[in-house]
Amino acid sequence: MVLAGGEGKRLMPLTGDRAKPAVPFGGSYRLIDFVLSNLINAGLRRVCVLTQYKSHSLDRHVTQTWRMPTLLGDYVTPVPAQQRLGPRWYTGSADAIFQSLNLVHDEAPEYVV
Repeated sequence: MVLAGGEGKRLMPLTGDRAKPAVPFGGSYRLIDFVLSNLINAGLRRVCVLTQYKSHSLDRHVTQTWRMPTLLGDYVTPVPAQQRLGPRWYTGSADAIFQSLNLVHDEAPEYVV
């Protein structure tokens, strides 16, 4: 799981219309690309990107840019805030992971990083 729901207040005005991980860098890249590239190069092939704040452009970028061979069970997928435990957004990093534990249980991985 990659936590990518940050508002990025210190990066205003760059984050006025998008989440911090979706901020462009060096032309066609986004900040999230560096994290995802490192994970893929380290051999991690099943990645969920937990999003929340103004996530539309981030969701679209991850979906279009990080296509994986699904026949092999590999994926990089955005997961919007599901608000499973009430009407509020995630209240922090631990809450985001807690509310998304069903994704981990569904995969039944040997290890979780």
